[in-house]
Amino acid sequence: MKNEKAKLGDNVEIEYSLSGAESEETLLFVHGLGSNLDQFELQQQYFAKNYQVLLISLHGHGNSSAPIDPTPADYTVREMARDVQALLTHLGINKVHFVGNSMGGLVGYELLEMDEGLLSSLTTFGTTARLHSSRFTLWSLLIMLRLLGPKGIAWLVGRSASRDKAVRARLKRMYEMVSKDALELIIMNIADYDYMDTICRHNIPMMLIRGGKDKEINKKLDPVLEIMGNKPYFELVEMTNAGHFANMEKPSDFNEILKRFLLKQSIRNYL
Repeated sequence: MKNEKAKLGDNVEIEYSLSGAESEETLLFVHGLGSNLDQFELQQQYFAKNYQVLLISLHGHGNSSAPIDPTPADYTVREMARDVQALLTHLGINKVHFVGNSMGGLVGYELLEMDEGLLSSLTTFGTTARLHSSRFTLWSLLIMLRLLGPKGIAWLVGRSASRDKAVRARLKRMYEMVSKDALELIIMNIADYDYMDTICRHNIPMMLIRGGKDKEINKKLDPVLEIMGNKPYFELVEMTNAGHFANMEKPSDFNEILKRFLLKQSIRNYL
């Protein structure tokens, strides 16, 4: 996997990896909080035969730049979506199949709001479209982060995020690279949000992959699925033996699910 950097502003450098055939549709993968583009290495290898595949590290993550003396406004989901949009413009890409994990799924919702024509389809996993965390939950997370720091959080994620030791080790390495400011300010920004109206107003093909072991997210999904279930091009796919990082834990199953979904979109477009 060859990683590059794009200079998108005076102080903004975004790490990305682009591979596959330029003549094919573009498949964009966006990671969640604390992770980076390495999360989707196996997906890039698999899909690059038939798609142009783009991976990105959001600002403050991986080897992307982080704002100096940042405020919460620097780390809103909208700001991260703008970085994705700017990278696509920089690369001359005007349409993508979007795949987002956790916070990456929220970036997809933001892009849908900003420019629906940019997305051919939207796939999320480990993501809920609505979340209203209590003040106690928010401050508990912030206190834990301030006590442990990024390396401590990396150790905790490495111990608890998956039963697969190799997955835990990879997650630990990624979380060790994230900016502390990014973790803290993004947590503040995504503690309370609602994209239900976005789902209702847009009709692009959507797929939600639900990991059976992703307990905390699954508790929040019922009202979301009630709305999404009425959409004409929506699919819910269960991965019973996967958790929050389904693409890393069960890559073969994840790849086949995504492949089938994308194939359906190609057939629909052809007809």
